[in-house]
Amino acid sequence: MNLAVSTRLLASVGALLLTGCLAGCGDNGSAGGAAVHEVKAGDDSCRVDDTSLDAGHHVFKVENVGSDVTEVYVYGKDGDDFSKIMGEQENIGPGTTQTLKVDLAAGKYEVACKPGMSGSGIRTALSVVGSGGSDAAAEESYDRELELEVQSDGTVDPPSKLAASAGEKVELKLENQSKDEYYVELLGPDGSELGEAEAHGGETAEFVAKLADAGDYRVKVFQDGREAKATTVTLTVAD
Repeated sequence: MNLAVSTRLLASVGALLLTGCLAGCGDNGSAGGAAVHEVKAGDDSCRVDDTSLDAGHHVFKVENVGSDVTEVYVYGKDGDDFSKIMGEQENIGPGTTQTLKVDLAAGKYEVACKPGMSGSGIRTALSVVGSGGSDAAAEESYDRELELEVQSDGTVDPPSKLAASAGEKVELKLENQSKDEYYVELLGPDGSELGEAEAHGGETAEFVAKLADAGDYRVKVFQDGREAKATTVTLTVAD
């Protein structure tokens, strides 16, 4: 092999190594500029590999290591309670992995794993420091979740507490355990529709609505084609 060919060969190998390093070297678990964290969601555990984070974009890679379907939430603080939902990922089956993306400003947060997709969850505290995070994160979050469930026989179970404050954003979530299609609808104090979602048999549906004014709001749950026989509950919104 002559010197010119050898030089070209070494240059080509060097370029390949440099390209590989640019693609993989220095990748500290980031995805599109977001830090990636592992979450192991079990039947009685919620393990997060890093609980001290820098403000900004984060991706939680959630693996369900339990025996039941689960969901994972990131909660921010609302007053004294961690109830402000910054992000969520539902319907994570046993043995599967899904991702949850959030944008977090400095503050205290909690990750909640909810085996069986019910209850307040198994909580792990997060501490976020530094500058970063976006006001858009607060815009995309909501203040509370109101969960309703349709049992297999069509019976509707409302939340134990149906109350909120004017100006809050709420997520209405319908878990449909029956084989039929059901709807959840929110009507304002003046009777106007503020949101609606449909859940097919065995599935979950939700929507977010802002409660602009105080008053009595109506939440209706009904089977497809049978709105006249809807189960209706009152959501009381205070000033």
